[in-house]
Amino acid sequence: MAIPTLTLLALALGLTVHLASALSRSLPEPEIYFPKDYDTNQADVVHSVLRSDRFKYLGGSVSYWQPEWSTTLVYDGDGKSLNALLAALNEVSGISVRVTFSADLAKETGSALLAGSWWVTYSHTMPDTITVRINLAAEALGREKLELRLPKPKTLKARGSRAA
Repeated sequence: MAIPTLTLLALALGLTVHLASALSRSLPEPEIYFPKDYDTNQADVVHSVLRSDRFKYLGGSVSYWQPEWSTTLVYDGDGKSLNALLAALNEVSGISVRVTFSADLAKETGSALLAGSWWVTYSHTMPDTITVRINLAAEALGREKLELRLPKPKTLKARGSRAA
């Protein structure tokens, strides 16, 4: 009696693992899984930034779990490279860039992704936002010496200035 039960358990576990892996896939190159009705020109611009040879792509994955349909892309690089990525993403019209920090991305990855220096994440639940999650434990970023350049807002004027 124990053998058929173990066989059924093994089959159920195998099916579960297969279904879970079918709900995500690894990405050999940077790619965001945008919603079907997303502006293709804007998606092309985002992809051209993410695929630039200025940034060292380590790998990534897209998850087909609804409603997020999330994408995570892993990059390695120094502060100069990170600042260049943030500046380039900030130039993409219609996209907000959100920056978050992790004490150590290696503790967040499980075994699916490398920690890298930063992650670029995207979710269908926030279709106009790209999040860059910075790994404060990344040696390439200089750890406590990390310096980020924040872009100036384009639409705000300094106090006291008058419109022409």
